[in-house]
Amino acid sequence: MKRNSIFLTILAAMSSTLSYSQTGNVGINTTTPGSTLTVNGSFAATYRAVTASGNVAPTDYYLAYSSNTNGTLTLPAAITGSGNFAGRTYHFKNTGTAVLSIAANGAELIDNQTGAGVGTVNVPAGYYAFFISKGTTTGTTWELILLSSSDSLPAATTSYPFSTVSTTSRQDLTASTGPYIRREINYPQGTVINTGNVLNINNGRFTAPSNGYYMFYGSTQFDNGNIPGTPSFDWVVLYLMKNYAVSTDNILVQSFQPAPGTLTGRNVSCITYLNKDETVSMAAAAGVTGSPIYQVVVSSFYGYKIAN
Repeated sequence: MKRNSIFLTILAAMSSTLSYSQTGNVGINTTTPGSTLTVNGSFAATYRAVTASGNVAPTDYYLAYSSNTNGTLTLPAAITGSGNFAGRTYHFKNTGTAVLSIAANGAELIDNQTGAGVGTVNVPAGYYAFFISKGTTTGTTWELILLSSSDSLPAATTSYPFSTVSTTSRQDLTASTGPYIRREINYPQGTVINTGNVLNINNGRFTAPSNGYYMFYGSTQFDNGNIPGTPSFDWVVLYLMKNYAVSTDNILVQSFQPAPGTLTGRNVSCITYLNKDETVSMAAAAGVTGSPIYQVVVSSFYGYKIAN
């Protein structure tokens, strides 16, 4: 009898102190909840440290990815009818040094305000991402609420893919006879910054890792000083080329100079929209008196994604 009395006393205390219902509202540590759920005190949810790729569990809330190897965490699959978890939120922090990818399940997509949605969202090292379930079962089933850096100012090189290269190596190129012969400039040696490995220094091509707007700048020096006889240029052209491997006529911008002598410098720049896997490279063409070849030297090429 005494045991039952103690149990009833505990139930009464919980009902009056911890939880109180008023017009559908529930309060914890308050008798006047103003919202559907009001917590007058601290709140705690699951914290899970992750070191490898895997699935996000229904019981997860905050996940910290601490690996130094790129990995993927896959969000739960959408549920139809009973059990649909519309409004569920997940928080991710990349505390490692590699790239963390958050992926939707199967054919589902993440709405990141770019149109049809994306299959994955990359969270660079030091960044935080916040997702919410839309409750839909096809198309964009998740929404990216926030992707931000934990630093006060995000580093430019982790915001978007970036590359720059400069070389003092000489490159032999075929001189034009009749139609222009355009050849890509490559960078066999020199200073390279290549975030995301977007630049192939062997063929000089910057490959877009995702759809978006990109800025490019290139420069070189046309220099026949080391060619026997020091032949003069009839003309020179420097180009930025789009998808050179597909067609050598895909010119984005060009800089032309007639009769420059044996030495001249040219530069080109542009902003262009690229689809994923499209390329931009710098190329040259020149007419030369008395030589089948010409040379370029002191070449620089810069590429940077500026917007989606």
